[in-house]
Amino acid sequence: MKPFELRLAQEHARVSHYLKNLRTFIDDEARFNRLGQEHRTLVLNQADVMSLYVDILEQRMKLLSIPI
Repeated sequence: MKPFELRLAQEHARVSHYLKNLRTFIDDEARFNRLGQEHRTLVLNQADVMSLYVDILEQRMKLLSIPI
């Protein structure tokens, strides 16, 4: 695997893991609802953007035939 392909795969793994943890936090209503409304909105926006980023990374990996 070329260095940039390895970096792409590592970035995908890192961001996917972070997104999974963020979604777990969001799903824990007792903890998530302790945040103020503005923070909850921002966290939900962050999860949406991170999900889009993971999708883009996966598309790039597929084009390069890198296993996901």
